[in-house]
Amino acid sequence: MDTDSTWGYSEYHGWVQGYSYEVLVTATADGTVWPLLASADTASVSEHTTFGEKIGQLHNSVVYVLADSGYDNNDYGERIEWNEQGHRTGKRYLCPENPRGTKKGGEKRKGQPASAASRLQGKRRRQRREFLQSRRGQKLYARRGQTVEPFNDWLKSLFELEHRVWHRGLDNNRTQLLAAIFAYQLLLRYNHRRGNHNGQVRWILDAL
Repeated sequence: MDTDSTWGYSEYHGWVQGYSYEVLVTATADGTVWPLLASADTASVSEHTTFGEKIGQLHNSVVYVLADSGYDNNDYGERIEWNEQGHRTGKRYLCPENPRGTKKGGEKRKGQPASAASRLQGKRRRQRREFLQSRRGQKLYARRGQTVEPFNDWLKSLFELEHRVWHRGLDNNRTQLLAAIFAYQLLLRYNHRRGNHNGQVRWILDAL
């Protein structure tokens, strides 16, 4: 029995026991999907909480960060779009609002005036909402359906991670999951050096 594994809920798979990973990938218009940053943990640890640790590691070349509504968090938006001096970072955070939870940032509770910081946070949240709802924002956000979602299915299929874990213990499974993502990065680099500018790398594994 694997005492490290835990239960977690996924919208795609329902309740599962085991381990999970979170990976940030590129979402260029027509380019190859490259994994950039990743982490792995037990299934009960929400990847929506581990994302915050990755914000400071985002490369300067990243302009748009696209996330599903589970990542709707004022703190994420503030840290991605604004630096500590209150200046724009040049990045934009595109994330649909999650209808669950408390009032939106910046809205005052009945009988309680909103503070200046809360009003500023609310203003920035509205700006993010308006950009996401714009034609440009919707076109950018649509890339998620062509990048991160297919990537997860492809990665699991490539390394036979769809239906089972291969080891016991968090450290062993964390090593395997992150090693699989690292191996995929190496396969992509080799594939590109061979002149194949796509993510079709199974032929390399089949040749080994």
